[in-house]
Amino acid sequence: MHFGRDILSAPDVDLEDLLSALAPSEVTALVEEMAADPDDKHLPASVRTAYNCKKEATGPLNRDSLINFINEEGINAPEREEAVKFEAGVKRGKVFVPKYDEAELAAMKRKEEIAEATRLDDDEEAALAEATTEDLMTLAEILGSNPQEFIMEAYSDPLKYYEPDPPNTTDVKESIKKINSNDKDLKDLNLNNIAGISEADFCDLFEGLRENNNLVRLSAANCDINDFAIATLCLAVEKNTSIKSINLESNRIGPDTLASLFEALSNNVNGVVEIHVSNQAQAHMGYRVESRIAKAIQENRQLLKVGLRFEFTEVMDKVVAHLIGNIDSVRKDRVKSGGVSEKKEWKPARVLDEEDDE
Repeated sequence: MHFGRDILSAPDVDLEDLLSALAPSEVTALVEEMAADPDDKHLPASVRTAYNCKKEATGPLNRDSLINFINEEGINAPEREEAVKFEAGVKRGKVFVPKYDEAELAAMKRKEEIAEATRLDDDEEAALAEATTEDLMTLAEILGSNPQEFIMEAYSDPLKYYEPDPPNTTDVKESIKKINSNDKDLKDLNLNNIAGISEADFCDLFEGLRENNNLVRLSAANCDINDFAIATLCLAVEKNTSIKSINLESNRIGPDTLASLFEALSNNVNGVVEIHVSNQAQAHMGYRVESRIAKAIQENRQLLKVGLRFEFTEVMDKVVAHLIGNIDSVRKDRVKSGGVSEKKEWKPARVLDEEDDE
């Protein structure tokens, strides 16, 4: 017999059978519960609102008739009288006049003076626009300036080139075998930016975390992970006690699945202290999902870092306050256990002049 989240992972469970067992009132209540978030793009637009029209249909939709009715309604609607008639180039109403303090006025005046002092004539601007490097070096010699410094000031520096990061060469199949075999040497698994990892591979990987007690850090950013694989991870983290850090940024995880992941972490059996799940497929999760995440975080006593952007300030304040409380609890436990080092005598920092004198 399966209960809770384990029922979704059972091989003999069919969602169609579960839905067919529900009464019509229960199905309606389920749809209304899903339609409580109008920002969820995974739902059809017709079910994103809890409003249900009880009126009988007047007949089949006639698109041409509807368009003609809208056009006639717009033409026949009386125009609203304007208090001030429109005139081209004339501003109606109160014109906004910006106000500046003395410091801002002085800075603006100083900027205008510098621009006026450095402004060249039109002929000089045209001549310098067509000047080559040799022409600028000759001009620098005439002015008695260093040609190299003059050219550096006349032209912008070239853009610096930074080598791209090397590709991730982690063997996914071998890593899955090590996870399932509980390899003692595998403490940090980095799968970032590896393309082509299938959903089945991620499910095997996350399923192996149930019995693994050696992996400490898991990173799988930009790997195109979907909701089904994360559902397997939710079941795994409820039993895993060794993993401390999870990074799942830049994937395709839905808002409700993210909330389920945080709820799975709130059982206080696992040891996760850091999680990063920002930049998913849906940027705005909605107030309902963010409230679920905040409630799950408030029930978590060991979580210290959360990498996730919240849209609503109220939710973010709750999360920040709770994380600060968790960090303070860790500090108090460290002080009680005698983990604070003895106070050392303060010495002033050494400066460069003292080092040169020595």
